[in-house]
Amino acid sequence: MQRAMYPPHTEDLERLAAFFDQVDTTKLEGMEEVGEVPDQDLVNVSLRLPRRDVEVLRRAAAQEGLPASTFMRWVLRRFVRGLTAGKR
Repeated sequence: MQRAMYPPHTEDLERLAAFFDQVDTTKLEGMEEVGEVPDQDLVNVSLRLPRRDVEVLRRAAAQEGLPASTFMRWVLRRFVRGLTAGKR
């Protein structure tokens, strides 16, 4: 799977036009709209999980057509957002 591409965060029409000249917009059909640009300040972590949990996550990721690490990050981010939703 290719890394997700996002339009540049700019109002420069030439940069936006160049982006959309390079991206096949037909592949965007059916994708959900992203309200914000994903956080690029990522940190590597290492953790141990039960084998069964990892197998379940990998199968779920495959069903979604995502790499396992991307799917796991998505699951964790949803959980964290749920924890912080009431604290804003």
